[in-house]
Amino acid sequence: MVFSYCKCSYHLAGNENAAANFYNTHFVPDGWELVYSKLSECRSIHLKGRCKDCYGDLNEMIPLPEGLSGDALFQAIYDAMWSAHPYDAILEHIGCHGPCEERSAFYRRRDKTSQFRRNAKFLELFHDYDREAARLWLEKTFPPQKHTEVLRDTGGSLFSSVIRMAKEAGEFGRAEAILDYILPCEHEDGIHEKVKLTAYEFDFQPYINYGCEGIYIDCYLMGKFDESGRFRLHVGTLKTLRRDAEAAKIMGELCGVLLHYENKYVNGNLHRYTPEKELEQEYQRQLEREKNESVPLLSEKIPLPEGGEI
Repeated sequence: MVFSYCKCSYHLAGNENAAANFYNTHFVPDGWELVYSKLSECRSIHLKGRCKDCYGDLNEMIPLPEGLSGDALFQAIYDAMWSAHPYDAILEHIGCHGPCEERSAFYRRRDKTSQFRRNAKFLELFHDYDREAARLWLEKTFPPQKHTEVLRDTGGSLFSSVIRMAKEAGEFGRAEAILDYILPCEHEDGIHEKVKLTAYEFDFQPYINYGCEGIYIDCYLMGKFDESGRFRLHVGTLKTLRRDAEAAKIMGELCGVLLHYENKYVNGNLHRYTPEKELEQEYQRQLEREKNESVPLLSEKIPLPEGGEI
């Protein structure tokens, strides 16, 4: 379904058939995107791309089945991402084929993508606050085949997971009653960072302060959280419009709650924060152990055949 027009195709707006014919010969895709506020309201996946002539942005919208939620919705999004091929046919022994070779090449490259890379690309579609649920679905549906295949958290998804744990433990109620908003860093104006966490040598530090309106808790990771050399990463903010002493006490208590559950979450999922080099070293040691366990020791007795002679 044609969703946008470049400068070559503005005159086709409103004429669905003509626009589709234009996309058929000009649309070159380069990636996928989900556009949604709440995942439960997600009704389509977008194939982003460009016009092969003017290089202007083009966007094909692929509707999802109605009424889906949970695992069924994740499955529908995944299937669309890795099997839809708008404007191309599938030919035996060739794969996707159509009037725009650049588009067909995109589909053929996609079809050769490894399972782990597919999972990682799928996970990138989701907002921070949905990333954990999407990751858990992936790990259940497509279990990792190697020790090094790790689906990483982002700073914002770590923040969101900590909030979820605090709520599930029943330790968020007093604060939730006075909060104006809870925002992972991905959704804050002017930030929009989705930094993948590939190291665990960091501390989670929530800072409370009065702002121009109300009281804020700004949460940071301090230390080594990836290989960029940065020392500080903002991961999320909680805000109340209240400014009284009781609100300050509640927000201060919330800082301690967040600190506790972040520590519990990261220590319980340390593998997902282990640097790539360490993961590879661990994997090689694992392979070596398995190899040694499969070779009989020289001291082990080898049973003799009948008759007692070898």
